[in-house]
Amino acid sequence: MQKNKLFFSSKNLKVALIVTTGRSGSDYLNCCLDGLNGLMSFCGKFNYHQFFLQKNSKINKLILINKFLKKYGSLFSYNKTENINTKINIKKFKSNFLKITSNSKIDRKEFLINLYVAYHLTLNKNFRNIKYLIHHSHGINETINVLQDFPNSKLLITIRQPLANLKSGINNWFSYDKRRISVAHTFTYIYRIRQDLKYLITLKNKKLFVKLEEANLLKVKKNICKFLSIKLQKNIYKATLAGKVWHGDRLSRVKSKKGEYLSSTNNNKWENYFSKKEITLLSFIYNDYQKFGYKLKNLKFFEKIKCFVTIFSLFSFEKKAFQNNNLLKSLVNVKVWRNKKEITKKIKLEKLETSSDFKEEKKNIKYLIFRIIYFILIFLKLDYLLKNKHLS
Repeated sequence: MQKNKLFFSSKNLKVALIVTTGRSGSDYLNCCLDGLNGLMSFCGKFNYHQFFLQKNSKINKLILINKFLKKYGSLFSYNKTENINTKINIKKFKSNFLKITSNSKIDRKEFLINLYVAYHLTLNKNFRNIKYLIHHSHGINETINVLQDFPNSKLLITIRQPLANLKSGINNWFSYDKRRISVAHTFTYIYRIRQDLKYLITLKNKKLFVKLEEANLLKVKKNICKFLSIKLQKNIYKATLAGKVWHGDRLSRVKSKKGEYLSSTNNNKWENYFSKKEITLLSFIYNDYQKFGYKLKNLKFFEKIKCFVTIFSLFSFEKKAFQNNNLLKSLVNVKVWRNKKEITKKIKLEKLETSSDFKEEKKNIKYLIFRIIYFILIFLKLDYLLKNKHLS
């Protein structure tokens, strides 16, 4: 075990990060890389920076592993997020981690690497010719943190037709968790699908963009393997975690029976979910995706003017968010927003069921204003002011 620990260090171990841009298949990609020869992966997403106050802090290894298992113990049993029971011997994992960690106090980089080594030891994986440690950093904020520790990491970035992505992020969450029916949630998804991509494009790290619609194609599988310096292996077509079949996350309405790719993800009928005006507006907002081959409507000058006017209207999913709390239902009419007195009058006429309802509506209004301002900045080409503002 000691030999494994000495071999794998931040100086000689290459790292590749899987980063998402919404509901774009990062979990599927991570599961396809599970157990491939030449790679070290893990059985789920986690944030290891939360256990360190500062970048160069060193923490007692026993304290670290106990805090990690308290927070992420479900990764080794029933993982609700990924809807899978990995059935990993958690005591053996902890024992392996402590044995391979010779120093009593360790920093962030050694902690992450040793978590992966201990995991692979627990599963009796082959350590020969390891090319990359695959870490599913998922969102932008966590990715930025990991890049502080491993600045030369390669990036596997999953992308998807932006309107299909948006529909999945809104509709699937609305159906799964009613508490997510809010303008805060819809704004977050609208924002991250665009801003996360724009940020990732600017990074100088070596990167490979993986389109969800093409994720099962042979040429794409070959490109991924080449990017990670490993040979193409047939089990890259099967999504697993710790060798157990991954059927899809908790939000997925259609489940994979044997870990196979679901072709239905290529068409989630987003055209029927959004109105024509919404499609036109969102096509303008997400025009950066055209460089990846996605067909989005290009607007002429007068079309842009008409489109600009529509940003002050509520999207259909925003209306649903306002209607969800049985408060201000009548405010879905755009005319109401132009008159403060009328808003006040409407509020007084409605009977507030609870104070929490009122707080939620205030929050909805706040994020609606954020969304409108965000769209205005895009139209005025001032959205560069938001380049360091990340919501994922």
